[in-house]
Amino acid sequence: MQEVIQVNVLKRDDDEENKIYELESLINTAGGTTLAYVSQVVEKVNPRFYIGRGKVAEIKDLAEKLEVKTVIFDVELSASQLYNLEEELKLHVVDWTTLILDIFALRANTKESRLKIKLAQLKYQLPRLNKWFSYLSRQAGGIGTRGPGETMLETDRRAVVRDIKSLEKQLKDIEKTKRINRQARKNITNISLLGYTNAGKSTILNGMMHLYGQDKFVYSDDLLFATLDTSTRRLDFSNTKVTLTDTVGFIDNLSKELNDSFLTTLDEIKFADMLLVVIDSSHNIEHQIHAIETAISDIDMAEKELLYVFNKMDKVENELAVKLFKRDQERIYISARDEKDLEKLKEKIVSIIKENYQKVTMHIPFADGDVLDYMMTNYDILDTQYNENGTIIEFEISKEDMEKYGKYIQGL
Repeated sequence: MQEVIQVNVLKRDDDEENKIYELESLINTAGGTTLAYVSQVVEKVNPRFYIGRGKVAEIKDLAEKLEVKTVIFDVELSASQLYNLEEELKLHVVDWTTLILDIFALRANTKESRLKIKLAQLKYQLPRLNKWFSYLSRQAGGIGTRGPGETMLETDRRAVVRDIKSLEKQLKDIEKTKRINRQARKNITNISLLGYTNAGKSTILNGMMHLYGQDKFVYSDDLLFATLDTSTRRLDFSNTKVTLTDTVGFIDNLSKELNDSFLTTLDEIKFADMLLVVIDSSHNIEHQIHAIETAISDIDMAEKELLYVFNKMDKVENELAVKLFKRDQERIYISARDEKDLEKLKEKIVSIIKENYQKVTMHIPFADGDVLDYMMTNYDILDTQYNENGTIIEFEISKEDMEKYGKYIQGL
């Protein structure tokens, strides 16, 4: 484990304990361990170091005593601030965005997530190339920064722009394939899991797969950003067919580049019929809910069913405090590692899906056997009878299928 000093930059109303916890968790996920904690409330950013000069001196003393070579900040630093801090401290300085990109690179498994990481890295580097050149120009008055130096920078910039365009094209091609796959799922209830990183989304998906699915499991672990890949699995809830999609977790203070690249997983959410908002009930619920709702604020939720899943209830000391959240919403309290709780979650999902179902009697001619097969496969049939022309079935049907197969419904 790489030993580091972590630096938390705070605003006056920040939850210091949560910010320290979150940065330390990210450092652990990246393979590091925090030896010392430094915090400062910053009302006005120091353009040279971001933090105050006195705090820089404190970090330097700590690093010498502890023989630490790396300092990690929970804010994004400019190119010049990074340079100044490394020159002053004689240490390796890592900012918030670089740390998260490092974790993303560590966790990416699919071609799509690797492409997104590379794209985010290049978009992060591109403006910093220009900032770095501007910084050198100011510091050196232009001497030594013209001619070949400037040409080299422009060459690098063009190469980065070219690589960005290439990656964007590859990702568009992948998105075309995903659109085709979504079309194949249009007659199935599509459910997306979303939540703060490490809330237990992948654990829920794997538990559901164990009980109700046949596809392979997805990676999960008790780490921030344990998985970056969007994974969709088919489940059979006793004649209620659904797909369940896991998405990358949310986190605060992502740079625009990271948001653009990684919150494209919200595309899956846009096509979902139902959202399961997964909350880690054991830690800072209000913070998680705020981050999630901010991220999805631009999505039209009018057509979507919403279920808040308060997970990790086995780790909660005060259940009453948890149950004060989201009282006006559909919600459920579970531990994703408890099969009985997952069965309760399945029943809750089915009850929400069927809320708008309508009981009908359908007469299906023998010649339309494919329609009968669809109904028998996708619905719980309450009664079946036959006459000389076909099959008469009684069951509860969704609005969409009611409109699509209305000609078979008696009395419509």
